[in-house]
Amino acid sequence: MNTSPDLTRKQRRMLAAVYGAALLYFVLKQIYYIACVGGFPDQTAHYSYLIYAARHPFQLPDFRAMEMCRILGQENGMTLFAPIAGVPDYLGHPPLYYWLMALVSGVQLNPDGSAAVSTLRVQLINLALTSGTLAGAFALGYSRLKQRPPYVHAVYAFAMATLPMLAYVGCSLNNDNLSFPAMVLFFWGLVRYQEERLDGKTYLLLGIGFLLGSFAKLTTALLFLIMLAVCLVMDILRTHSLRLILNRYFAATLPCYLLFLVYELYIHREYDAWIPGLSTVAPEYFRTTVFYVPPEERIPITFLQYLRRFAGGMGYTWSSLYGHNQTVNGIMDNGLWGLVYWIPVACLMITAIRSLLRREGDRLSLPVALAFLGTMAYHLYSNWSGHFVSGYLGGIQARYYLTMIVPMAFLMAGRFLPLFRKQEKVLRILAVLLILAWLAGDAPRLLFLYGFPATA
Repeated sequence: MNTSPDLTRKQRRMLAAVYGAALLYFVLKQIYYIACVGGFPDQTAHYSYLIYAARHPFQLPDFRAMEMCRILGQENGMTLFAPIAGVPDYLGHPPLYYWLMALVSGVQLNPDGSAAVSTLRVQLINLALTSGTLAGAFALGYSRLKQRPPYVHAVYAFAMATLPMLAYVGCSLNNDNLSFPAMVLFFWGLVRYQEERLDGKTYLLLGIGFLLGSFAKLTTALLFLIMLAVCLVMDILRTHSLRLILNRYFAATLPCYLLFLVYELYIHREYDAWIPGLSTVAPEYFRTTVFYVPPEERIPITFLQYLRRFAGGMGYTWSSLYGHNQTVNGIMDNGLWGLVYWIPVACLMITAIRSLLRREGDRLSLPVALAFLGTMAYHLYSNWSGHFVSGYLGGIQARYYLTMIVPMAFLMAGRFLPLFRKQEKVLRILAVLLILAWLAGDAPRLLFLYGFPATA
């Protein structure tokens, strides 16, 4: 895919316009969300973790001592937070994202335990992080889809830029925002692996991507591990060797993987859990929260009923906008319209199945598809088994997988669309209609119905 000749000046300008328009759209809607919408998911919990990280810079967190904060008010553009005694934070994520945010966010710590944070500064930092990451994903598409028509690049770019929650989460304080650049780096490494570039740059991209992603979110770590495992198996079957891991480049980047293993072993030894949630760090308090339902109040549910609930929840949270703003939740429930956002997922699955049945040389679609399905299957199993203990039926959020839109969009543009080269004119029209459908279900719909509220 990377052997095509250089583009003409006209072609370069056209592709720059396509990617520039998509990036501008992404940035502008994030600014709109910050200025007019607000209500981002779990912000109090994330800011509590940020303040804890600022008080304990680059120290592994003691999740039992991490307290939830409440908002006291605002003063001179700063939001004042104070810890709530006896109320632990329910986030058990790895600390890297919060360490980095504490380093650049300018948290002001007070002797009485309170803290002042410029939430606008934090939001703009995250906006820059996710927008820069999207630009990196565009660079990947530009370099690997060079000789494809501009509408293919447009489909690739707007598949990412219009996914509703990607930008909404992206301009808030959320550890998913570190998973995003991790995915771009890691997947770029996979693309190079598919191109037979088993060199230092490939392994560095894979290693750094894995390190950032695994220390941002365990869901991301599982996605990466499954992709690596599938690539290893496929390479063994194809070459009858362990060349993928028995080389000096993998040995040099091995610490990226071992650091995550050491961290998880430490966490499991300390908390007897891979993710230290409330039930682990504060079991008595946990039983007083919405995350625990007393046995006498639990609703009997079969696995099939739960499976339908899980599928519906995933469908809604992948295609709609939701947070702690009930007005926005109601307006941005895309319903059947939201199926357009599942088209990249469907294209990925079709491409993976076709590659498997025809035994073609595509070593990208199958690892990505199995990682997505495998991680979601574990998510389903974990929630289903956990509900027997807690009675809680929530925790169904597709935003854990938002970063997968990068490989999905890439494979849709680079693997699926080329299957219909003979229908180029029809495909061009369908691509335009698809992009318009994505736009219609995204921020323009919110802007038209919600307008510009005076306050967030």
